Formats: sequence, structure tokens, C-alpha cells
Amino acid sequence: MDADNETLSASAAGMLLSTLLSPKKDAMATQWIAIVHGTYPFDTTGFLRTRRDRFANPVGHRTEEAAKLLVDALFADRLDEDSLRSAVDELIRVRAVQDFSPEIAVGVIFALKDIVRRMVGDSGRTAEVMPALLMLESRIDAVALMAFGAYARFRETLHMMKVDEFKRLNSQLLRLAEHSAAKANETDANN
Repeated sequence: MDADNETLSASAAGMLLSTLLSPKKDAMATQWIAIVHGTYPFDTTGFLRTRRDRFANPVGHRTEEAAKLLVDALFADRLDEDSLRSAVDELIRVRAVQDFSPEIAVGVIFALKDIVRRMVGDSGRTAEVMPALLMLESRIDAVALMAFGAYARFRETLHMMKVDEFKRLNSQLLRLAEHSAAKANETDANN
């Protein structure tokens, strides 16, 4: 019976937290997008914030879409892992290609915790809400782990592409050198 009471209590806390934060989801996404943009160089940050066209600013568009999906997924009753993974991949793919260090690329996920804490405020940090707040923070930690996995996967893919390009370039040079050596041997044999 205690487990049932704990589940009911956690559920009630989750509903209370959801009631507190659901109206603020757009504001949370906006604040988080600003933090993500803030990790870019100053001249890039202005461009990311002001250009709304998805074709003129694909990075800004992807970041905004991923942020909205992530915030929605974190507050969903049931965590849809596929849509969450898709949003994380969209955000992290760009950051992995842009040579962000792992802590900068993935660290932006943890900024969600601070945003949630500010939105909940002192009035929301009650004994009734704390279990749900801790559960939400655990979800954010899980998303960060997912993001780190995505970062490692994308960096590995990028490095493999560089290795393949290096091999292709060197194989062409090797063939060219072999061809030149064969011609030189042929010329020497004819003389």
C-alpha cells in the first residue's frame, strides 16, 4: 500500500508541477534557445537570433525546433523516446559538426535545470512539488546522456568521413606516383 501511496503522491506532484510550468513552456524554450545561441561566437549569435528564415538560417531554425520539441517532451506524461531522440540528434548534430567541445555541445542541456528552477521559484519548491521536480531533473540528466551519445556518434561519423577522404586522396596520389614511376621506368628501358 505504501508503494501505491508513493505513486499517487508522485503523480499528484507531477500534475502540480505541470500546472505550474505548462503555461511557461514557451518562455522556457525561448530562454533555453537564448542560452544555446549564447554558446556561439558573438557575430554568429546575432545572426542566429535575427534571421528567422529556415533556408537563410538553418542552424537557428533547427535549434528552435529542437528546443521546442525537447521542452514538450520533458513535460509529456509519457516520454516519447523516438521524438526526444530526434530532437536531441537535430540539436547535437549541428554542434558536433561545428567543433564544439563535448562539454559545450552537450552542456546546454543542463541549462534546462536552471530555467526550470527559476520558473518554479521559491513558492513552487514545496514538499508536494519536490518529487516531481527531482523526477524532471532526472529526465533532463537522461537527455544529457542521450545528447552525449549523439555527440560521440556524430563526431565518430565525421572523423570516419575525414579518414575516408584522406584514404581516397592518398590512393589517388599513390596511383599517380605509380603511374609516373612506370612511365619513368618505361622511358629508361627505351633509352
